Amino acid sequence: MKKMKSNLDERQELKLLKIQHYGCWLAFWGLLADILIQMILGNMVFKNFIGEVIVFMSLVIYLVVASLKEGIWDRKYKPNLKTNLLFSTIGALVEGIVFFIISYRDYQNLKGSIGIMILIFFMMEIVCMILFTVAGKIYKKRVHQLEDSNEE
Repeated sequence: MKKMKSNLDERQELKLLKIQHYGCWLAFWGLLADILIQMILGNMVFKNFIGEVIVFMSLVIYLVVASLKEGIWDRKYKPNLKTNLLFSTIGALVEGIVFFIISYRDYQNLKGSIGIMILIFFMMEIVCMILFTVAGKIYKKRVHQLEDSNEE
């Protein structure tokens, strides 16, 4: 396939990359918010928001796989226990709160809803820690592979 010549100069290319960067993250957080709001408002029929879930998960998988393939983790954070714990806790807390709201909305039982929130929090904390740890190991292995190939 023939590669087409760009009509943009370097400054315009950089601006376009920045626009695409912000557009990607706007779509990511917008889809996540849309899914969570639909869950909270009671639209629990999965077929009603499966399109958003498919697009969101495709975006998540693409960003994770592409970043790991290129040996990129984050601009500010390193893949270590402290970072993994921080982001696992944030994700688990958000998920726990969402399920607390859903449970309380459906059953009007405060103690049961708090129990659900705590259960979901700990389950998600463990799942997220495992996923972040595995991704961190893959990232470190990939960085070593890229560094070894550059030295040769």
